[in-house]
Amino acid sequence: MKKILGILLVSITMFSLTSCFEEIDKTFDEVTYVEFQEAITRTVAVGKTFPLIAVANGAGVLTTTRVNLVGRQRSTDTQIKYSIDKNETTAVEGTNFRLTDGGTITIKANESFGTAGIEILRAPAQAGRTVNVVLILESGVSDILVSENYKRLGFTIRL
Repeated sequence: MKKILGILLVSITMFSLTSCFEEIDKTFDEVTYVEFQEAITRTVAVGKTFPLIAVANGAGVLTTTRVNLVGRQRSTDTQIKYSIDKNETTAVEGTNFRLTDGGTITIKANESFGTAGIEILRAPAQAGRTVNVVLILESGVSDILVSENYKRLGFTIRL
């Protein structure tokens, strides 16, 4: 009898404690953002607010620069703009790099990411010298904001 009362008491206590928890059903009905995936997964560079990824001179097209749509997926293709951050970039466009997609990322309908295209060109070698190219997201869509913390992504090109 004591055993049954003990089990019953423990069961009532567990039920009463769990019934107090609020159920959270959070969906992305709020603001939608875009961000660079690599800016989230990599450590920021010393003295910067964004990561710098080392690439070799003449590395070619980098198609792994993924851009995330953080929020509800769209029923139509979405165009996101990005450009070169002139304040942080020391590389020369046309000599060290070029944008392969004209600075436009397409996030296809019912998807959550797109890809930014940049090609690292073969520039004249200069031993021990590096240059940086930094991309910055600009959205271009009125209801999609740019994530302030993850809007920049840089590449260090070893010449």
